[in-house]
Amino acid sequence: MPFTVSKDLSEAIVADALVIPCYESDTPLKGYKYAASVEKLFHKGDFTGKGGQILVLPSQGSVAASRVVLLGLGKKEKACTKTIGDALADVYRHASIDGQKIKTLAVATEIIGAPANIKAAELGRAIAEAAVFGSYRFLTHHTKEKHTKKNWVETTIIAGVPGKHVKDVQKGIEKGEVIATYTCHARDLVNEPSNFMKPTHLAAFAEKMAKEVPGLKCKIIHKAEIEKLGMGSFLGVNAGSDTPAHLIVLEWNGGKKGDAPLAYVGKGLCFDTGGYNIKPNSLGMKGDMGGGAATICALGAIGKLKLKINAVGIVPATENEISGKAYHPGDILHSMSGQTIEVDNTDAEGRLILCDALTYVQRTYKPRVIADMATLTGAAVVAVGSKYVALMGNDDDTISHFEHAFNRVGENVWQLPLPECYEKQLDSPVADMKNIGGNPGTITAGLFLKRFIDEGQKWVHLDIAGSALYDGDNWGFWTGKTPTGSPVRALVEYAETCFADAKHKLDKEHGHRHGDGRVMKR
Repeated sequence: MPFTVSKDLSEAIVADALVIPCYESDTPLKGYKYAASVEKLFHKGDFTGKGGQILVLPSQGSVAASRVVLLGLGKKEKACTKTIGDALADVYRHASIDGQKIKTLAVATEIIGAPANIKAAELGRAIAEAAVFGSYRFLTHHTKEKHTKKNWVETTIIAGVPGKHVKDVQKGIEKGEVIATYTCHARDLVNEPSNFMKPTHLAAFAEKMAKEVPGLKCKIIHKAEIEKLGMGSFLGVNAGSDTPAHLIVLEWNGGKKGDAPLAYVGKGLCFDTGGYNIKPNSLGMKGDMGGGAATICALGAIGKLKLKINAVGIVPATENEISGKAYHPGDILHSMSGQTIEVDNTDAEGRLILCDALTYVQRTYKPRVIADMATLTGAAVVAVGSKYVALMGNDDDTISHFEHAFNRVGENVWQLPLPECYEKQLDSPVADMKNIGGNPGTITAGLFLKRFIDEGQKWVHLDIAGSALYDGDNWGFWTGKTPTGSPVRALVEYAETCFADAKHKLDKEHGHRHGDGRVMKR
């Protein structure tokens, strides 16, 4: 989507519509030069600036734009880039934008940057993300004209930017557009039905993406080589599928030669029947590769932004199907690490493919930090709901840095413990461990994966079962029933602001933990 930054005041900008963001007040337009003329368009009380309010009006000459869109930001004291981005994304989704064929949308900025904690670059990023996310539609398989011919915004003008801030706003726009675009790529991957998104398709997407990003490398390790690597756990899950397993490997070398990389490992389960522990309802299981999609697209964004780090993304891609060759409850799998696993439940398959990928990335790349992510357990949704990512790990500083990264982009994360008292639940009388340990299911899954992390290796585990496949509403950028692309934005933020700093210094101007934009100082 093309963006233009203008120093001209918004009242003079010619566009199909002018968005005027306002804080909640009895006089919400206070501070705008043209407030008196715009206030004549509506009765007092029709619009108060309450968060989420949108009022579309004909401008009647009050400004140069044909229409005025009044946008409520809520209380000024709670203002942050997240509240601005969330509110503006709703404008792009609003029915009037399509129905009135608004092609050029201008956004007034005279007052929204007034709070001291909103920097120009962050404002530009928030507006770009709002435009891209708010305009998102998955129309690949629609054929009816009413679906395929949408009249959404083609150009966004950011108006009224002081001259000294123009470059910073432009930098923020460029960054925000890249990250939002790759997040939407992840949404597309999760949206695709399983007959169009098999491991072969996921691998092909990664290869094509790498060709389009200079310096990003992709290699696909096929089943014969996976067998030679001894990935018996990964292959056990794949055994029932007619589509061979693929191990997708992405490499970005933007840092110093020899520097240990950041490693992201994502579950690429393209469809999950549950195996012989068959799911009573497998609708939605096309999205069980959300962690793999996030890993691939985060590496794409890291490369596109040319971050000065070394990074690697690993995605074990397969299906968990039922056939005469499928693995059974009670089978024993030999993992790449050498540890043996009794299959207590074939529907606990995500950890079985991740554990071999974790061993592979440690032996091959010796990363400084590993983060794995997976739509791993339904228990995570019970524990933290559908708007939070469950975070576990073995290093307090690394956990804090990921909390910081999530908070910076306005996504929600909550740390769960990995206490030794639940370890016994993974014990098996016939193998080194079982693949499932009972309740609390999210924590025992994390404890299972921890057994495959080498001593001294910094590691976090992100259970995104709720956040990646969000099925509700009223969650900012992702309002509506749609895959979110979570946690691509947080992964890129961690790579840039935490991992890229060798000393891992946190930005002192920002707190952590509160995904709603509030600041909590350590």
